[in-house]
Amino acid sequence: MSYMDRDNIIGEGLFDKLKNFFKDRRKYSKLTRILMKDPKWKKAYKDAEKAVDDYTKIVDKIAKQAGK
Repeated sequence: MSYMDRDNIIGEGLFDKLKNFFKDRRKYSKLTRILMKDPKWKKAYKDAEKAVDDYTKIVDKIAKQAGK
């Protein structure tokens, strides 16, 4: 078991872990939750979510390079 270094809390990835914790807690509609029971649909939905996340990262990177 490892313990976090209290002097270097950012280096231990605390904020990354918190971000991932809240990122995975997305709110799904009732219909989406019902459809998530189908493994094929769930995989396709997760792939689509990942594609959107990747797209937003690229757009943010380009905006940062453009100075916005």
